[in-house]
Amino acid sequence: METPDFKRGFRGYDSDAVDQAWAENERQLSEANAANKELRLQINSLREQNQEWENRLKYYEQIEKDLRDALVSAQRIANQVKDDASKQAEELMQSARIESETILSEAARLSELKEQEADSLLIEKRMEIVQLEEQIQALAEQKSELQILVEQAMHYLDMIKDLIK
Repeated sequence: METPDFKRGFRGYDSDAVDQAWAENERQLSEANAANKELRLQINSLREQNQEWENRLKYYEQIEKDLRDALVSAQRIANQVKDDASKQAEELMQSARIESETILSEAARLSELKEQEADSLLIEKRMEIVQLEEQIQALAEQKSELQILVEQAMHYLDMIKDLIK
């Protein structure tokens, strides 16, 4: 607003100029009030939008926080599952080692036992062979003695026969 420059008239300022300035000031004031009202509405609208954006931002920040928490939790669970699986695998490997050592030990024991049984059976069979060889030898000697006796008996029979004739 400009400061009006009034001309002086009879008894002060020119009343038409003052009225005209007054009307112009009212019009400008009315326009300024309307513009002020429009600006206040825009400010209120912007404040509402700002509040809405702040609420959205808080919502997205909460989602981001929840996602980070979920990711950290998933990572923690994955690490726990991995650790548990490693422990379980190690326990299974240890159990398998112990079982294989037990099986090998039992197999070695059974093998040694079977070897001892085979050695005992072999010794027993060798002793039987020796006994059979001794019996064969004794029978051979008896045969020889019987042959001699048969020959002697035949010789005596021949002699008896000759005597009888």
